[in-house]
Amino acid sequence: MPAAPAGGAAAPAVTESPPAAHPPVQLAPNVPPELHDLGPEILLPAQDSKDDEVARVGDLVLRKSHAFTRLSSAHPNLALTAIDLLVFDVLVARHAEQFGIRVDPRRVETIAQAEEQTIRGQVGSEFGGELDFGSYVWRIFGMRLSDWQQTLRLRTAQRLYQGYVIRYLGLREDRVQVRFLSHKDEAVAREVAEKVRAGADFGTLALRWSEDGTRRDGGLLPPFGKGFQHPIAEVALTLKRGEVSEPFKGRLGDSDRWFVVYCLDRMPGRDVPFAAVQAEIDKDLADNPLTQIETAAYTLRWRSQLEKPAAKDPAGGK
Repeated sequence: MPAAPAGGAAAPAVTESPPAAHPPVQLAPNVPPELHDLGPEILLPAQDSKDDEVARVGDLVLRKSHAFTRLSSAHPNLALTAIDLLVFDVLVARHAEQFGIRVDPRRVETIAQAEEQTIRGQVGSEFGGELDFGSYVWRIFGMRLSDWQQTLRLRTAQRLYQGYVIRYLGLREDRVQVRFLSHKDEAVAREVAEKVRAGADFGTLALRWSEDGTRRDGGLLPPFGKGFQHPIAEVALTLKRGEVSEPFKGRLGDSDRWFVVYCLDRMPGRDVPFAAVQAEIDKDLADNPLTQIETAAYTLRWRSQLEKPAAKDPAGGK
């Protein structure tokens, strides 16, 4: 079955067809009226939201707060993940407001239409004419096609804000991009450093020897600045382009490791308005989608600022 698209968690499979009300939205090049204003507030929970009813058993009303309380006791990790996602979105919204970052509804529509067409193609390839797309959406998400399409566009806009904010704040500060190797054996780390100095490719050696999850990418990390939380960050920021570090010991998770870092590039910060670099960031996001490492690093760096008044330049721009 095709991968579930963005726009909602998978609902229990049902076999009946969706209700007849709300006919599917016809895709068109023009932007839907309800998407004309996509300010950063779309990332924030509604301030006037109520503890709505989510289910009823006999005369017992179950509300959103009941669901979260139950989730917190049965699956605390999921509850904490939901909280982290909310915090992340609030941080992104605040930075977007501070730096005048806005998404273009036309770009949201273009991306959403392309994603929908990809999924339609997958459904058509797997089911042929046996299942129309509206029925597929209802079966997987429990949503009418028109509702799912609007949710897809909302999530597309939210993802754009996340990418814009993280990449823009990074662009404003001095950054470095590196590959690194992590290994429990000092001898392996020293051998790698010596081979790289002799002309060997660091990425190939990291792919073979590193014990870190980035090994499949040759130890590559996204560009980062001084706020990056990682055992290799301090050393990485001292390296020149093309330089490899001496092996050094650090702690990763619950264990000590030996690290070697290779500097691919150094990028000076650019104090420019968002509008001047939006097209550049759009291309960068298309070529290199936002990574989990970037979102985690952003949240760790700025979460402590959540209760403080916004600084004039949280990105450390010049």
